[in-house]
Amino acid sequence: MDLLERYLHAVRWALPVAKADDIIAELHDVLTSRREDREEELGRPLTADEMGALIKEFGHPLVVAARYRPQQWLIGPDVFPFYIFVMRIMVLIIVGIDIAIGVSRALFGDQRPLQILAQTTGSISMSLLVNVGVLTIIFAVMERAGFPADHIKQWKPEQLPAITDKRKSAWEAALELGGGVVFLLWWTGLIHLPYASGGPDFRMEPAPVFDELYWPILALVAVRLIQNLIEWLRPRWTLMRGTLGALTIVGGLALLAIIYRAGHWATIVSTGMPADKAAQLSDAVNLGLKIAIVATGAVWAWQGVVELWRLVRNRPQAA
Repeated sequence: MDLLERYLHAVRWALPVAKADDIIAELHDVLTSRREDREEELGRPLTADEMGALIKEFGHPLVVAARYRPQQWLIGPDVFPFYIFVMRIMVLIIVGIDIAIGVSRALFGDQRPLQILAQTTGSISMSLLVNVGVLTIIFAVMERAGFPADHIKQWKPEQLPAITDKRKSAWEAALELGGGVVFLLWWTGLIHLPYASGGPDFRMEPAPVFDELYWPILALVAVRLIQNLIEWLRPRWTLMRGTLGALTIVGGLALLAIIYRAGHWATIVSTGMPADKAAQLSDAVNLGLKIAIVATGAVWAWQGVVELWRLVRNRPQAA
């Protein structure tokens, strides 16, 4: 078996079975024609080394066979921009969540900054490694199923957001989403963060009012997360954005009013601290929480006025 036949046999191994015979016949004619042209130029038959050089110039068997396959990429050029867009969102959310968790550990934990930094960096790296791989597989499957092509055909220019529909910056949206997700995970008990630092001397526990408002607070944060996603990804949904914004602000103000009326929001439990100092610390913490509740209510009230103004201004456009 000469070198040409061995080469064509290697190419056949990587070809689609149904088309292999026709393709091999075509390649045999092309290579034979090149060999004859080269021999005519030299005025003699090609040596084994010269024939090897000619075949090497033609291309590696796998590369040549790949030219006859219907798809030569994992994610095609039409789908790749969507893949990058979704990956960017995913990366920002992952980084935002991990940073929020790291900040929570720094504020409420007793770990050293370098230890927190190492844990946060490792968590980001592992999360990105796993999620990027899963996302790539999902898009590769979608590519072969034809979903992106159908989606592109259904796209309409009328769906483009108006110039006045402002989106949040990527990092602002990611940090808001990350903070909301971390709060939900902590609130539902999926992750545990101490209420306050203090070493062996004391710990801080929430007042009963927070147990009574467990489900309303959970629902409010979940709706706020949905609103943040819409503001980031679908700014043209003006009516939906305004409605959710108004609901979260009204609900938030109602919850703040109930929490404020409780009059007591945290209890300092002594684990070594003198009782009088624990009482003083409890008064100071509750005073700080009272100021925070009032300030948060003022900010939310102002945001409610702004959301209402936007909703009224954009009502004809939304309709």
